[in-house]
Amino acid sequence: MRKIIYIGEADGYIIYFDTKKKYLLKSKKSRWLNNEKTRNNSKYIIFVLATLLLISSLVAFFAKDQLFSGKYTSGILIVLSIIWTFEFLFLTIVTHRVLYRNVKKAEPATKRELGKAIRNNNIWNMFNNKKVTFMKKVFAWILTLVVVCATIGFIISLYLANEQGYFIGFPVGSEIIALSLFGVLPFLTVFLIWENNLIRWFAVVGKYQNKKLEGR
Repeated sequence: MRKIIYIGEADGYIIYFDTKKKYLLKSKKSRWLNNEKTRNNSKYIIFVLATLLLISSLVAFFAKDQLFSGKYTSGILIVLSIIWTFEFLFLTIVTHRVLYRNVKKAEPATKRELGKAIRNNNIWNMFNNKKVTFMKKVFAWILTLVVVCATIGFIISLYLANEQGYFIGFPVGSEIIALSLFGVLPFLTVFLIWENNLIRWFAVVGKYQNKKLEGR
């Protein structure tokens, strides 16, 4: 697991917590990260999803009507695999650079900065209050498990569907658009486990709110 985890932003810095050495860190934030501006603004997420949907729609059009004669073939599987890889790598690399680009240059942070970073984190937008509770921790576990199981389940389902004759050789339909977006699922798995682990985030925030976290 990642030793240094992202907490939030405060005063132009990204605040981290070193889970091994148990101290706070901060580094200059990326210009792409601004929780204040994106608190009630999902335009970046919408833009990315719209772009992926456009790519998927183009693939669906060419795969169905021009390149592959309207049936799933190994060629379509290769194209889908390339799209999945691109989606996964693009989203993962961008997210990592935004959250951890300057982490090696991090310097000590204070509890005041930690508190501000916690309050500014957009995770709270999913809840009615900014207090760590048992149910929020349960939510974090359920969300992570659902995403991981959905990723693994998709791969297994695709394999079983092919074994039963419902993939290679089967007519291409509108479902190819959803298939083309599969790369987002493994990205979400990596995001929730390694890049911004909600379970570990709540653990750190809970200690801070219960005054069990050491530091300046």
